Order: sequence, then structure tokens, then C-alpha cells
Amino acid sequence: MSNLDEYRPPETYITEWPDSATYDAAIIGAGPNGLITAAYLARAGLKVCVLERRYEIGGGLATEEILFPGHYSNPHAIYHMMVDYMPPLKDLGLDKHGLMFIQPNAQTAGVFSDGTSLLLCRMLEDTKDSIAKFSEKDSATFGRVMRTWRRIVEELVAPATYLPPVAPIDLIEAMERTETGQALLDVTEQSPVEVITDLFEHPKVQMLLLYATCMWGLDPEETGLGFMIPLLVDRTMNKAMCYGGSHRLAAALAREVVQNGGSVLDTAEVTKVRLADGHVVGIEMEDGRTIDAGVVLSSLDPHSTFLDLVGEEHLDTNLAQSVRNWEWEKWSFCTTHAVLGSKPHYAVDDPWVDEAFMTVVGFDDPDSLLSYWSGVRSGHLGDRVGGHATCETLYDPTLSKVPGHEVAFLQIHAPFDLDGGGWDARSAEVEGLILEQWRRAVPDLDVVMTHTETPLDIVRRLPNMRRGSIKHGDYNPLQMGTFRPNEECSSSRTPIEGLYVCGASTYPGGLIIGGPGYIAANAVADDMGLDKWWSTPDYIARYQAAYMEEPASA
Repeated sequence: MSNLDEYRPPETYITEWPDSATYDAAIIGAGPNGLITAAYLARAGLKVCVLERRYEIGGGLATEEILFPGHYSNPHAIYHMMVDYMPPLKDLGLDKHGLMFIQPNAQTAGVFSDGTSLLLCRMLEDTKDSIAKFSEKDSATFGRVMRTWRRIVEELVAPATYLPPVAPIDLIEAMERTETGQALLDVTEQSPVEVITDLFEHPKVQMLLLYATCMWGLDPEETGLGFMIPLLVDRTMNKAMCYGGSHRLAAALAREVVQNGGSVLDTAEVTKVRLADGHVVGIEMEDGRTIDAGVVLSSLDPHSTFLDLVGEEHLDTNLAQSVRNWEWEKWSFCTTHAVLGSKPHYAVDDPWVDEAFMTVVGFDDPDSLLSYWSGVRSGHLGDRVGGHATCETLYDPTLSKVPGHEVAFLQIHAPFDLDGGGWDARSAEVEGLILEQWRRAVPDLDVVMTHTETPLDIVRRLPNMRRGSIKHGDYNPLQMGTFRPNEECSSSRTPIEGLYVCGASTYPGGLIIGGPGYIAANAVADDMGLDKWWSTPDYIARYQAAYMEEPASA
């Protein structure tokens, strides 16, 4: 048996990578934001290196053969909600690498125990028609409200996603300039439950819209983040799927880095951000290799970046306290991936539901949904679960190499600390509950093979998603806007000269929206006086002119 004390990582057996190297910028983490930042800076002329602890780049942009053999699934990111806004897609010309997104019209379905169903579609009139089955009033209200909410997204929330955050008082003053801005302010201080139940009368309509609003972690009864409600409802109706698997996006970004002279190094776990006289001077890896760099960007969570890599002794009191107070997400996900012998057919009144990108099952009204989420937050899963299902091969047949087989999943909100023995003890039981619920909606569900990933498995795969936090931290009023991750670092810059943050725990947040990486690239380019090869998108420029510039005096 070999002596573990003499172990060396395989990549050190050859001299392809030196013990020490010098770069202009080192990016920690080859997830979407780290790769976006690196791609911009590499094309701007910087010598950049992206360092990834895993054997595979991409972070949440994963497409893996977890249903072996011959069946691939996207175990993390599948719903790409901002592809019609993300500047990197056009700036970097990622379509030349074969990157393509599919946006079905039938976006989000809700199926109910009495055999009825509801569809949220990209086409507003199709959604109104579906709602009208339950309430003509709700149908008319939805059309009116969505016209306002889509203006809010297009004019305000989407462009702000790709600009540094603005102090709350300044943002309020800016929003008061226009009718659309005032509409955003009106909804901001309301909770999702208040907004949805005040606007709509039918419980099934309320349930599906509340699920769409809170599925990514908004507290349904918390005020202060109401500005996200228009965004999340609109984006639930505009999700996209990356054809060929979500990893295609990571691969395209990596090609951009390398083609512009950068390096992407896997199995390269960074264990230290090196400082000298309070300035960044580089990083050190687990195997002792070092990189000298005057700029280091971290896409990791706050604990990993500041406590583990920088060290609390190098932090001022306020920064250290804010990192220690960082809250992880209120729930995680448990997902049963399955190979099916045929496409799922839902036993409901509308056959179009079978074509929906995402289908919510298990809840008939807001009370049942809120009760379930309450149990999850207390660590409990009852005898019945609910969640959202997607047949991945419906719109991406490349994921199955076996003729006649489909790849699908049902994902539920789940606690990290599960009562009754924890995930290792109960994962098989929970998988049974998930399949039981799926079969209630799809009686002839033909399951060939399954693979269930629990919140604990999320952490095992991606340790920076601590406690199963796919966004690296909770969405609450004290962890959003200028407070994400804290007031000192939300613009990507940190109090440590040369150190920047660019991950999902940085403004504006997670879910593969590209904002943290794009904002960080702009910050580094500005600070280093680089010639920006990219231009500001028109929709962002219009927002800046209307809300960020001082109004002309009378």
C-alpha cells in the first residue's frame, strides 16, 4: 500500500505546469462567473489564469452521465432565465462555439389533483387563456399586471443586474422619476404572498405564481424584496435550455479564455490568497504551486474567500463580522433524475401541458404550498412532497444516446438538515416519495433507471454551495443589493487592494445570470485603465441615462 504522506497530485508528475508562474490576474473558481470575468479580461489583453479545484470546469454548469450508461442530465443549472439580457453572450460571440438556447412557448405548468391544469407561456395571450379557465377576472388582471411588470423588467431590473449596486436611498430617488420606477417601489415593500393574493383571486392561480416567485429562495412572507417579484414571474415565462447541456456554456467561455491567451487549470485547489503589506500578490495551491498576480478574483462564497483563503487576521472588524454573519439558504433541493421509457404524459385537461418546460406538481393552493415550505425550513419532509419536473430530452434529445429513452427529473425543495436520520439514511425513502408524487401526476410513468442527488450530494460535488446553497447564500433584505455580500464588497472591489469578488454571493446574485462576472470584469478594467473592447448594451445605456444621471435642473 502506498504511503499517503508521499502523495502528489497527478498533474505534478509532469512539467507542463511550473511550480511558480506569473499572471496579471488569477481567478479562483471556473464556474460561470469566474469564466465570464476571465474571458473579458483575456480579450482586453490581460494574462489571466482560472483555477478550478475540480477535475471539471463549469461549477453549476454541469452536464454529466449520472444515469449510466448513455443518459446525460444537468444536475444543477438547467433553467437559464436571462439569456435575452446577458451581455457576455453577444459580447463574446459565444454562438460561434455552437452555443444555442431553446425557449419553448409552453414554459411553466401547474397540474392539480382534480385533473385541471394551468400554463404560463411566453406568449401573454396563451397564458391569459389558460388562466381564464379558472377566473376571467384573474385573466384580465394578469394581462394588465404583466404589461407593467415586463416594463419593470426591461427598463429597470434587467439593466440594473449588469451594473454595480446603488445605495437604497439613491435608488429610491431615481425610481421616483418615472411611472415605471414608482410601480417598482410600490411592490418592493410587499411580501410575495401579499402581492400575489391581493392581485389574484383563484387559489390555483395564486399557487402557481407564488411557486414561480419563491422557488429560488425568496421568503414568501418577507417584505423588502418585492422588486424581484416582477422579475421572477416574467423569467419563469422566459426560461431557456442550453442545447447539448448546460456545460456547453462553460465550454464556450473556456474556449474564449484560452483563445485569447489565458489559461484554465483544473485540479488546482487554491488554499491561500497571498498578501504583502495589505496588497494581493498572488495565490498558493494545495500542492504548493504558486502564482504571482497583482489581481486576484474569487468566485467562491464569503467564508471560503475571506476566512479560509485570506484569513481573518487580514480583515477589518466590520468585514470579518459581516462574513461570519452570512446566512446560507433557507432550503436546498433534492432531485430524482430518471431514465423514462417514454415521454411523461400528465393526466390533466390540457394536452399542451406535456410540452411544458417545467411542471409543478403536488400543490393545489397557496396554503398547501406554504405548509410544505414551512416544514422544509424546520427540517421536515412529510408523507407527501411536491416540486417541479422537467423532461430534458423533450427539447434536447442529445442527452439520451439510447433510442426510445427519455431523461427527466423531479426536483423538490428540501432541508439540508433532514430530520429522522439525515440524508444518507433517508435518501432512498425520499426518492420513493418523489416517484410516488410524480406518478400521481403521470400514472403511466415508465421508470427505467433513477439517480437521486440530495442537498448533501450538492455539497459533496460543489463544496462552496455550503449547506446546499446553490446561490452561495440566502436571498433576504440584508443580503441583497449593496449588502451582497456586504457594503464593502458588493461592487466587486474589496478593502484589500487587488482582491475582487465575482461569484453568486456578490451582487446581483446567483442562478447563472452572469451579473457578478460582468460587473467584476468592468471593475478590474476600470481600475487598471484597460481599453474596454466591449460597449454598453443599449438597454443598459437607456437605464443609465434615465435613472443614474443627474436630472437637468429646471
